[in-house]
Amino acid sequence: MKQLKTALRHLVARQLERRVQRLIETRRLKVVAITGSVGKTSTKLAVATVLGQKYRVQVQRGNFNSEIGLPLAIFELDVPAALSNPLAWLRIMSQIDKKLAGDYPYDVLVLELGVDEPGDMARYLRYLTPDIGIVTAIAAAHLEQLGSLTAIAREKMALARASRAVLLNAEDKRVMTEAGSLGKPIQTYGVAAGEVHWEHVRRAKDLTLAGSLILNDGEITVQTTAIGKHNLAPLAAAAAVGEELGLTSTEIAAGVEAITPFAGRMQVLAGADGSTIIDDTYNAAPTAVLAALQTLTELPGRHIAILGSMNELGAQSEHEHREVGAAAAKKVDLLVTVGTEAGSYIAAGAAAAGLPAEQIHAFRSPYKAGEYVRSKLGAGDIVLAKGSQNGVFAEEAVALLLANPADKAKLVRQNPAWQQRKRAQFS
Repeated sequence: MKQLKTALRHLVARQLERRVQRLIETRRLKVVAITGSVGKTSTKLAVATVLGQKYRVQVQRGNFNSEIGLPLAIFELDVPAALSNPLAWLRIMSQIDKKLAGDYPYDVLVLELGVDEPGDMARYLRYLTPDIGIVTAIAAAHLEQLGSLTAIAREKMALARASRAVLLNAEDKRVMTEAGSLGKPIQTYGVAAGEVHWEHVRRAKDLTLAGSLILNDGEITVQTTAIGKHNLAPLAAAAAVGEELGLTSTEIAAGVEAITPFAGRMQVLAGADGSTIIDDTYNAAPTAVLAALQTLTELPGRHIAILGSMNELGAQSEHEHREVGAAAAKKVDLLVTVGTEAGSYIAAGAAAAGLPAEQIHAFRSPYKAGEYVRSKLGAGDIVLAKGSQNGVFAEEAVALLLANPADKAKLVRQNPAWQQRKRAQFS
């Protein structure tokens, strides 16, 4: 029975892939694909926003890494509940064929290609040849499944090798090292380095950043909604893609200024008792946590960090958590951890780096962590919350700190299914 289900899944996947290929060829769609250890989603949504100034853009809202999830998303269809039901798949194929025969209302596909296991990228590239492939970072993420940074690099750079044009993060050392073996022209972007980059960055009174965005052909002055300097990199990538696909500098500037903070990604929210919350709870990898901590230190006020465990780091987990703890010790006035590994290793790393014990508090539950921080909040405090998903869900700590309870709708993973899952984990 299991073999039959597997065979059906593979058959369905091939049928979906062929239909995606036909869609791209017959509609002459441009395809922009993004991969990387961190920053994929922010880059994807930034690119889609900028390209939306000129094109009709289809951007999938999730991070799909299954052989059927991404093709279905391209056709704006959901994965059926009964994966092994042939009749359900016949209905879906019929829907897709109608879309292929009718009007497909997009000019550009912007796709986020998540890689969790060896071979994931090869499965995408069976049916996708991106016009532009973007690699944001090669870092410690999904180490548990992929095994090593070398394996991560192999998966990520496969996209660069398969794409017609390549856009790479100039400030990621491993990406640029790997670029040397591509044997093809590349374009680079970054915050302060790369062909497309930022200069004269300054912070406004509302904490947001503005600056000059240096393009391949000219320069534009832009006021962004970003508060973290590392968040300027996705905006530079989006501008570079805009240039590549023929947008004017005016269109690029308008697109960059239209990019707003995404749920769970350095989103600024009003906190209780005159505090400010930086909600970065969508997920967490070591490099992203360190960047968020750096942003926290650049803002005025007492610095409080709610840091959750970073999942899927494999054998490197203890080391990476301790490193984050050591960095936090130099940047925060109060450290609150959520989850087993954060409580064991981030807390230990912070203590070893000199943060006094009375400024470190560990919790298994985000609800308990939120209650504790709520009791300590004061006017002018800046609270950063960041962590992985399972076993952490730091957004639930944030929910308890909001000045306006209605802002809970702006947090990630708030639908009933997620809420039930969280209650089950922390009951």
